[in-house]
Order: sequence, then C-alpha cells, then structure tokens
Amino acid sequence: MLDDQIAPLDAPGLTGGFDPASAEFAELRELLVGPERRKLAELERRLDASGLVPEELAELLPEAIALRAGRDRKLARALAPTVQSAISESVRRNPQEIAIAIFPVLGPAIRKAIAETMAALVKSMNAAIEHSLSVQGLKWRLESWRTGVPYAQIVIRHALIYRVEQVFLIHTQTGLLLAHVAPPELKVADADLISGMLTAIQDFVADSFKQEEGGKLRTFSVGELTVFVEQGPQAAIAAVVRGQAPDSLIERLQATLEGLHFQLARQFAEFHGDAAPFDAARPTLETCLETVVSTQRPGQHPRTAWLYWAVPIGLVLIVWGGFTIRAHRRWERAVARFRAEPGIVLVQAERKGGMWLFSGLRDPLAPEPTSLVDRTEHDPSKVSADFRPFLSLDPKLVLERARRALAVPSGTAAELRADSLVFQGKAPVDWLARVSSLPILPPGLSHLDLSRAEPALPAALVPLAREIEGRRILFAIGSAEVTPSVRNEVAVIAADFLRILAATAAPGYRIEIELVGRADTTGSDAANQALSQWRVEAV
Repeated sequence: MLDDQIAPLDAPGLTGGFDPASAEFAELRELLVGPERRKLAELERRLDASGLVPEELAELLPEAIALRAGRDRKLARALAPTVQSAISESVRRNPQEIAIAIFPVLGPAIRKAIAETMAALVKSMNAAIEHSLSVQGLKWRLESWRTGVPYAQIVIRHALIYRVEQVFLIHTQTGLLLAHVAPPELKVADADLISGMLTAIQDFVADSFKQEEGGKLRTFSVGELTVFVEQGPQAAIAAVVRGQAPDSLIERLQATLEGLHFQLARQFAEFHGDAAPFDAARPTLETCLETVVSTQRPGQHPRTAWLYWAVPIGLVLIVWGGFTIRAHRRWERAVARFRAEPGIVLVQAERKGGMWLFSGLRDPLAPEPTSLVDRTEHDPSKVSADFRPFLSLDPKLVLERARRALAVPSGTAAELRADSLVFQGKAPVDWLARVSSLPILPPGLSHLDLSRAEPALPAALVPLAREIEGRRILFAIGSAEVTPSVRNEVAVIAADFLRILAATAAPGYRIEIELVGRADTTGSDAANQALSQWRVEAV
C-alpha cells in the first residue's frame, strides 16, 4: 500500500521524532493519498462485481434503447416477436383490458367503415332507381330478361367500378405460394395452382421476349379479370381485379409489398419451403381487398328530369352543328376554287341530296372541273359538272393557246404584251417564214412581233452545216492552183450548200457561206496574205 512506502520522518539530521500512529500522521496521510485510495477501492469493487448492477442498468437502459433505435431498425426487428408474444399473451389472459384500451380507436373506425359501405350501397341503389325508367334502365331490364339474371345483379354489375377479388404473395426464387386472401363468399380454385401458373407465365414471357434482368410481366387480362403483378427482391404480390382499377391500386400494391419485406425480413431469409410463418402477412394482404361501386349523383327532382334528355340532345345538336359548319366551309372552298380558276366561268352551284352540282362555261385549256374538288372534302363521284365550251381571253390561256397553235420552238421565248405576242431568241427560218405569213392569228392576238427573233437554221440542217464548216481544202505549198483534188472537194461542199439553200428558200431570208484562206509560216507576211487571198478566189 502507499502508506507503507512513506519514509519515517525521524531521519538523521532532524531534530525530534514523529509517531506514525499519531492523529497528525493519519491526517497527513489522508491529505496526500486519500483520493487515490478511494478510487482504487471503487475499481476493485467493480472488478469483483464483473457486471452491471441493476441500479446502473436502470440508469443506462433508456438512453441505450433510444440511441440504438435512432441508428437502425435492428432493435425493432429483434423486439417485434417478443412484443407480439406479450400482446398475444395479454389478450389471451385479460381480453377485457385490451378491448377497453382500443375501444376509442376501434369504435370510430368501425363506424366510419360501415358509413362508407352504406353510402356506397345507397348511391348504387340511387343509380338503379335513376336508370329504372331511363333508356339505360330499359336496356338493363332487357338484359335481365334475356339472360335470366335478376335485375338487381344486373344493376350491381353495371354499377361496379372495380373489385379486388384475390391477392397472392409468391416467393420470387421458388415460385411457391406464401399467402393468399380472398373474400369469404368468393369460390376460389386451388390457390397453389394459380400461383404456379402465374410463375410459369412470368417465365414464359421472360424467355419468349428475352427480357433484361428484372424485366417481368406486370399486367395481363383474362376475360373480365385483370391481374396486376408487382415484383420485389424476395416476393411478388399479384392482385386479381374485376373492372377498371385506378393507378392508385398499383401504388397500394407496391407499398404493401415494401411493408411485407420489412415486416417479414427474417421469415424471408429463413424460408426453406414452409409457408406457415407467412400467415402473419394475411391481415396486410386483406387490406388490399376492396370493392368500389359507382358514385353517381342522387336522383334529381322530377321537375329537373328533363335534363337527362336535354344533355344527350344538346350533344347531338352540337355534333350535328359541327358537321354542318364543316360541310358548309368545304362547300365554300370548292366554289371559291371554281371561281378563281382561269378558263372557267361558274354560272350555277348548288347542293342537293348529297350531290354537288356545278354548271357554266369552260375553256378547252382549263382543268377538268371535277379535279378542282379535293377528295378530302367531298367524294368526286358525287360531283356533277355541266360546262359548255368557250374561249377565254385570260392572258395565261391566250399565251398557252398561241404557243400550241403556232408550235413555238423550244428555244424561242414568247411573251404576251397586251394583244401582241413578242418572240425572242433563236428561231428557225422556216418557222419564221410560216408564222409571218399566217392569214389568221390565234384568238386573243392581233399582232406578232418577230423583230427580236434571231433567224437560225432548221434543226434538221444543223448537222449538215457543221459538216460543211468542218471541211478543209488543201493546196500545195506556196501554190493557189486548182488541182483535180481541190476541184472535187469544192464540188462536194457546193453540193451540200445548195441543199441548205433549197431547204431554206423563204422570202426575206438569205443564207451565206464565208470562205477563210490561210497559208503556212514560210515566206513573208505580205506574200502569205496574198497567197491566202488567191486561194479564196480560186475556191
């Protein structure tokens, strides 16, 4: 101990002595090593206890639970079975206390559920009463008489919006049925067989369409039933629905599946084929079973019953008016096209018995009247056009008529100016001669202006002229003598030129041939110039 290591105070050199057993010495020792001794004693006591005492555990347990709960949900999952067992044991031993505790919550919930069910039933009956004397009600009564089904069931069938009839919880990896719920009054076939068929359908779709990882069939229809399937990592939930379900049902199935994965995480991890642990999922699955019927408005006062007929009649009148306005606009567009088309004079236009009747005058160069009616606006077979021929003085048609009557060559431009037709560009001399001597001009013309037209050879003579232009007459070096070979070559050129003259013999036009003489580079420029001239004269 520490007090054993303190040296005596009566060491040599000191005057007097100090008794270790005295009170002063004990007080001095307490001041020097007292706190350390107490701490050592506390540590020794704790080591001897080797654990928490109940008092310490009571102090630390609430704080530890709160800290662990804020970190993750392992503590909640660990305590869930114990809490469930404790509640079940409490209910078994003393159900009266539990009933008293939950009465404030359970009572209003039951009353609300009953009120909503009764309200839906009342609305459904109101709808049946409304339709009992309407056209729809007569159809339903006729259907009841024809099929033998009671009228009340027919009304409920038509008033039903949708109904979730069955819900399956299926293991993803094995395809085994974990849990199944359905209304008590519904006759359900073998649930395990249905679960196996759903799994087989999923596998068939994935194999047939080569779905990517995770791709599954989410919905399909069987007659009046629709099956919605939502996939999860451990299980899939499938709902069999009759009628038209809203999108909120899919969201509810997703939320239910997520809750079951959280609630039954341990059961999923330990599943080896026994579905008994998943009976706890049935209450959660039963929340997805629901029936939603029509919520049409209650019956109106008899004085406002005429609204049931006014609304459909009003809709019919609106639709009829829309079709009438559209047909009238199409008719006006067709008439406007007839009036705007050059060469057509519309005298009369009317609609009769679904037929469009047009009559008037038409220039031969104007398009066919029936082609002016758009096929998207009216059937051309229901268009009758009676047009008498006439000659239009529209400038466009006058010019086209003149080009056709005068057979204007492709290289010659024609322009209409007032009542005169002006030609520009190259024009064959034979065509110019023929046009200039016409005794009568096409209708709409009083004068032809050929002053700007450039005379040219007829197209048939152009190759012959090019052949003449390509010929060469060769003389001996430094000579202009007409030898027999020169004479023969000149004779061939002359014969071809005479052919051109004979073909273009037209009054007012003359065709000339130009001769070009040349000499080589030997000799002086003056001598070569003179030699070139002599050769031209010789030819």
